[in-house]
This record gives sequence, C-alpha cells and structure tokens, in this order.
Amino acid sequence: MRKIAITLWLAAAAAVLWQTPAKAEKQVLRMAYWGGPSHQMVQTLAAWVKTIEEASGGNLTVEVDKAALAKMEGQYDLIRNGVRDLVWAVPGYTVGRFDVFQGTELPLLCPKPAVCSPAVWKWYEKNGLAAKEFTDTKLLVTFMGGPYGIHTTKPVKTLDELKTLKIRAAGPSLPMAKALGLNAVPLPATETYEAAQRGTVDGSVFPWEAMTSFRLNELLKAHLEVPGGLGAPSFVIVANTKAFDNLTPENKAALLKASGEAGSALFGKAWQYWDEHGRNDAKEKGHAIETPTPAEFEKWKALLQVVTDDWIKKVDQKGYDGRKLLDDLQAMIKQASS
Repeated sequence: MRKIAITLWLAAAAAVLWQTPAKAEKQVLRMAYWGGPSHQMVQTLAAWVKTIEEASGGNLTVEVDKAALAKMEGQYDLIRNGVRDLVWAVPGYTVGRFDVFQGTELPLLCPKPAVCSPAVWKWYEKNGLAAKEFTDTKLLVTFMGGPYGIHTTKPVKTLDELKTLKIRAAGPSLPMAKALGLNAVPLPATETYEAAQRGTVDGSVFPWEAMTSFRLNELLKAHLEVPGGLGAPSFVIVANTKAFDNLTPENKAALLKASGEAGSALFGKAWQYWDEHGRNDAKEKGHAIETPTPAEFEKWKALLQVVTDDWIKKVDQKGYDGRKLLDDLQAMIKQASS
C-alpha cells in the first residue's frame, strides 16, 4: 500500500509540474555596430532595444558592440557567417545583392525619413521581396536616412562650381555623384572627417544627420540643399537565421513586434529628428545654406534621370517589372505623406 501511495503522489506531483508554465527564458542577442561613439545610432539603437525588452517582459535584450568588427561593406557578412546575431547594414555597400531594395535610394524619391521608412517596409513586404533578396538572413527592419545634400568647405550654387571640387561620395550616394559629373572620391562615411581635415576632399554628399553624427559641421561650413534630395541612404537591420530560430517562441514574437513596420517607423522618426538637428546646428554656427536656382536644378534633374533609368533596367533584367515596382513605391510614399 505504501508503494502504491508513493507512486500516486509522484504521479500527482508530476502532473502539477507539467501544468505549471515553464519559466520564461532570458536570452541575449549580440549586435555588430560600425558608426562610432558620436553617431546618433548609439541612442537610436538603445531606444529600439528598449522596445524589445518591453515586448519580451525583460526576457530578451540586445548587446551592441562598442567598436566595428568589419568595414561597412563587410557588415552584412558578419551576420550571414554567424559572427554576430544582428547588424545595422547599408545595402548600398553590398553591391549587387539587394538591387531591388536599392530602388528606395533613387533621386527625388524620399522627402523625409519618418514618412519613407514605414512606407518602404510596407512596399517591400507587399511585393514579397525579402524572401527573394534576403535569402540568407532574417530581415527585421528597413529605414531611410534623410535626403542627400552637398556639404562643402566653401559656398557653391552650380554644377560648374561643384565640378572644381573633390566631393566624397560612396555606397548609395556614388551613382548620383557620377551622374552629375562630380569629381567623386569614394570613402566610407567614418573616414570623411579625417579626409576633410587633411584636404583630401573639399566636401561630401550626405544627409543633414551625418553633419553632427560624424562632426562634419566643424569642417564643412557651406551646404547646398537639393529639392527632393539627390537620393537618400537606405538601411536594414537583419538577424542571423540560426540565432533567430534559436529564440524561444515568446522572445521571437517580441523581437518581431518591435521590428517590422513599428521598428521602421521608430528609426525613421529618429533619423528625421537628427536630420533637423544637423541643419539647426549648421544654422546656429552661421553656415551658408543654399539651394540651386530653378533653372539650375532643371539641369540636375535631367542628369539624375539616368540613375532611375539604370535601376529600372537592372531589376528588369532580374525578372522584375521595375517601372511597376517604382510606381508602387512612389504611390505608397505619396499616400504616407498625405
């Protein structure tokens, strides 16, 4: 009888344990970072990580690297190869991999990051493009920087004046610089300050945000704003697929909740804030802020059209309908702007 009683007690105890929910598992994702300590992404990433922690009830967090493990063009491979779990990457520095996504960078397309970032996510998701281009990672967030302007050591208003200068352009800004016939010097964003300090370049193609993130308002004191922008940089946050799959269902759901359209909107608003901050900082410093005359700008627009035409041809050759995709993106941005 005693053995039977013990057996029944053990069975009852096991049943109770089986019915008790397992304690939520705490997990940590490691994130690669390349922007440097003065870049606004230090604060912006911290704000995003907080939304992940809140969504997971504190069970999932992200540890962001303090220093770069690879150059900008190598960031995506850090994730693909499992060196880190997450990364903020620039598709424009991984040439040929994300040609459709880079349609978001075309000239005169994206007026403001807060408007375009969630619109880009919805456009990319609607057309099922992540499964076709991000085949070896998990795409979590898409977002845009502000429209490109040209920032120089001395005031310029025309292309003829600009062509006498050495202008830093790289990644997504390089096609626009080449189309305009600028004397483009390809350099990573993180090397621009030193190049301007040494006189290796006389200016750079950048959004306003970069002028404070990379301290460039200290050196480049003349700014040429282009209506609608020469284009805009696009960014993504991706996860290593194994690291993503290893998350508990609850933590995976929390990460996805903080990502997608919500995460894209968070980053877009932050980048717009810092765009405005960069411009205000230049104004407070008494910098010259110019725009091309309408007649001059018509010349720019005609030259920039080749960038859009080349993108349409490129994605057409990959089996997409480039014109239709671009029309769809323009419509979604316009709708988000209204």
